[in-house]
Amino acid sequence: MKAYRALAVSLAAFAASNAIAASAPTTEATRLTSQYSEWAGGKSNAEALVAGLRNGTPVTLVTSGAERSVSIAGFTPSASMSYGNVSAALGNAQHSLARLGITKPTADQMQAALIGGEITLANGSKTALRGSVAASPVASR
Repeated sequence: MKAYRALAVSLAAFAASNAIAASAPTTEATRLTSQYSEWAGGKSNAEALVAGLRNGTPVTLVTSGAERSVSIAGFTPSASMSYGNVSAALGNAQHSLARLGITKPTADQMQAALIGGEITLANGSKTALRGSVAASPVASR
């Protein structure tokens, strides 16, 4: 009887722990952040991209390169996007850079792939990217 009671308590504890884990589902934002974190140069860049594209708010990207170089870029999407559109925009940007042999992009390269712009390739040549989202113009100061 004691063995049965111990088993019942263990099963109840197991079920409770699974219920707690199930009550904290992975959100779409978390899923996209995880999916693009490595490509974006880290979790903070991926979070900035997902939140900025989703909410139509400013995005600031910072990446580190060879010899302590730093790339900083920013833009503001012209409108908020659904998570499906955020996923498509990031996927298209990643694919357009990968076609050029860029799998670990700088902040500037991600910005160009997302809103359009010119990037310099490893061989020194320049190429224009169309961009996968519209961005608001930056006001000059």
